[in-house]
Amino acid sequence: MTHLELTHIQKSFGNAIAVQDFTLAVQQGEFVSFLGPSGCGKTTTLRMIAGFELPTAGTIQLNGVDLTYTPPNKRNVGMVFQSYALFPNMTVAQNVGYGLKIAGKSKAEIEARVQEMLRLIQMEAFAARYPYQLSGGQQQRVALARALAIHPQVLLLDEPLSALDAKIRLELRQEIRRIQRQLGITTIYVTHDQEEALSLSDRIVVMSQGKIEQIGTPTEIYNEPATEFVAQFVGHINLLPVEVVSPAQGLVRLGQYLIRAGRLGRLNGHAVRLAVRPEELNPGHVEGANNLKGRVESVTYLGAIVRIRLEVEGHLLSLDMFNERRLKIPALGEWLDVSFPVEASWLL
Repeated sequence: MTHLELTHIQKSFGNAIAVQDFTLAVQQGEFVSFLGPSGCGKTTTLRMIAGFELPTAGTIQLNGVDLTYTPPNKRNVGMVFQSYALFPNMTVAQNVGYGLKIAGKSKAEIEARVQEMLRLIQMEAFAARYPYQLSGGQQQRVALARALAIHPQVLLLDEPLSALDAKIRLELRQEIRRIQRQLGITTIYVTHDQEEALSLSDRIVVMSQGKIEQIGTPTEIYNEPATEFVAQFVGHINLLPVEVVSPAQGLVRLGQYLIRAGRLGRLNGHAVRLAVRPEELNPGHVEGANNLKGRVESVTYLGAIVRIRLEVEGHLLSLDMFNERRLKIPALGEWLDVSFPVEASWLL
């Protein structure tokens, strides 16, 4: 059933429109990420759900109740900020129990809930410490526990991992997903990091310039981007200008090469772009596949993969290969045959 519903939400600051015609239905227990570049409206939308910003137009409903203009303290949502926002003069236990104390819960109830939350984030031994005695990752765990302690109907997270180093981000990302699944709490997560969104989410809302570009599962967003913006923003992609030869057959031309695209998209005219992911390209000629030949322009080591850039008919094409020990790296300037399956490409 629909748990959280945003209908035709719009937010303007003077003449500037920050969010426009945002419509989304979130199911109970779903993990939804708002993904997009800085300034796309994702945090403004989150703040409207929390009640810190009021929509210029549209409605927000939670379990069928209209919360559009309800004050933040009456919404029963928990929020975790990028900056932790812990009280420096309070211990870990006091920080976690703060919302319950404000709500007038009994001392025994607060103590029991705080212990439950500290067990959940695996920090029982840190109850008496102060924020300055904790690492960044530990502080963010405490902030998460504080948000969850009040039994919120929705958990909101505003780029909670962006201030942490890469290893801690990965560990805490897994911890957030574990806790969310364990509690079954509806969660909205704001991020500009595509890897976070792809690894955490049940669905992703990709945003640009205040508008929704696409809503879908991580697989749909990555493998079937609806717009050129989504294709370029999520993952690395090759976009080659081609000329349509036969729309019915999906045939296009890139210089001397005829290429068959697996998905046609919406063909508006004859000038379109052929999209194919670097990992779908393979070295060598394969019968029945799309085959090209290019000159090696650069070789870049990216840890688990090696990215080879080829010039094909005056355009650059990236090919990703797993960095195994027996991998033969082509030399700069070498001509290389590459192929990709018909179903791996589509037209934008």
